[in-house]
Amino acid sequence: MLSNLKLLCRAILTTLQSNHALADQFGISATTVGRYKSRLAEEGLDADAIGDWDDARLDRRLNDGRYRNKKDFNEPDWAHVFEEVQRTGVDVRLIHAEYVEDVKEGFMSETEFRRRYKKFCRTRGLVMRMERRPGELLFVDYSGDRPCVTNPETGERTPVELFVGAMGASRKTFAIATYTQQLPDWIFANCQALAFYGCVPEAFVPDNLKSAVTKRTRHQGVMLNPTYAEFAYHYRTSIRPARSRRPDDKAPVEVAVRIARRYILGRLRNRVFFSLEELNAAIAVEMERLNNKPIKSLGGKSRNQLFEELDRPAMKPLPAEPFVFGEWKLKINVGRDYHIGHEGRYYSVPYTLVGKKVNAKVLREAIEIYLDGQRVAVHPKVVTLGGSSTLPEHRPRNHQAFAEAQPGEALAWATRMGEAIHRFAMADADRRRSPVLTAQLCQRLQALVRQYGEERVQAACVRALDLNLITITSLRSLLARGLDHVPASTGPAANDDASLPAHENIRGASYYT
Repeated sequence: MLSNLKLLCRAILTTLQSNHALADQFGISATTVGRYKSRLAEEGLDADAIGDWDDARLDRRLNDGRYRNKKDFNEPDWAHVFEEVQRTGVDVRLIHAEYVEDVKEGFMSETEFRRRYKKFCRTRGLVMRMERRPGELLFVDYSGDRPCVTNPETGERTPVELFVGAMGASRKTFAIATYTQQLPDWIFANCQALAFYGCVPEAFVPDNLKSAVTKRTRHQGVMLNPTYAEFAYHYRTSIRPARSRRPDDKAPVEVAVRIARRYILGRLRNRVFFSLEELNAAIAVEMERLNNKPIKSLGGKSRNQLFEELDRPAMKPLPAEPFVFGEWKLKINVGRDYHIGHEGRYYSVPYTLVGKKVNAKVLREAIEIYLDGQRVAVHPKVVTLGGSSTLPEHRPRNHQAFAEAQPGEALAWATRMGEAIHRFAMADADRRRSPVLTAQLCQRLQALVRQYGEERVQAACVRALDLNLITITSLRSLLARGLDHVPASTGPAANDDASLPAHENIRGASYYT
């Protein structure tokens, strides 16, 4: 504006244009034009008087008072003002009122306050060079570029994910390929990173992928994935997710990702890998070469050297036992049968928990069930779809008595009836692993014996076992169709029922004839 100041003053003194007309001409506000008119009149200046003045002298004469007043203002902490304005229900007007009340004197007007606040906000786009404390932060993220694994039989190429980690101080880089970015692979990659460094940083800095952050809100803040939070607890570290749309928060890993693309993926681009293990072995070789490479800007030291000098002495040792992955399922209803469901399988809890909500930790071979942080049940994983695992102590007393008495008596009857019926009953018991349900099956077998006779039921059991149709419905269908004496390799059933899965809802063609 200084270059136009003399022209503006000359126009004010020599023309009759309105304030708004001059404002439009010079790209300033009409209020500013009016202020300059007043100052020129107060100083008794005319066009001839300012003819030889340069813009700097004219500016000092007309604006000296305003600039002197500005210097006398009490400046607030603009960073604190910025943070406060982001909160719900807070605006600049409220913060200015609190500022006036606090400083008492030397405060600026709300207009001036807003002007300076806007000026500060424009500086938020500047990036300050961050000095990372040794051992403080491990930045982790996935690369946008994806290597491939090739099927040796079909030649089909499958893209996989590249996980990258970088220490904040030394920039020592870790990389590993995983099939997905899903939680099991994410936890695995983080665990492998710690094994690679051989020690634990103060905190992890991930991006906001779902495997790390389930939700981020203004009111509740960051909500970590419970399994990732448990991972951090196990290793006595913390999780500090990068802010959304703030790439400078994770600048080290952004640099590491670019380097990984160039020095790892670039070097491997012409090679074909037939397994994930083969790919990761090659990545490990290139990663070691990268970390041993001298860096001129760091005095010729390598990332490995800097890690040993800076990061490792400041980091914590690894715990004795590695983290065991378990995916959490939250707020599961306990049904009236005191079981919870997971992937079509059912697991018991104490009957006193009926109607409550529990959390389940799904491990590789077991399921742990928790209420209010206390473990209330542990079950081996049920293999069979629709199967269940029931612990006797979880039943009420009357259910326990029934379960303990009935199955034993029922299986004893099956034994007395002959080998085929006994084998059929035991196959059902192995499949469903529920004494109560096995007792019910034996009761239905007794009904079939009364209806069709012992000999036909024996023959039907033999055929059902041969066809792997271990359900009472399949057995009843065989008897109704008169197929109990037909060998498994011949007859109508060999063409239709033998090809059908063992499921009690599948009735066969005869049902409709």
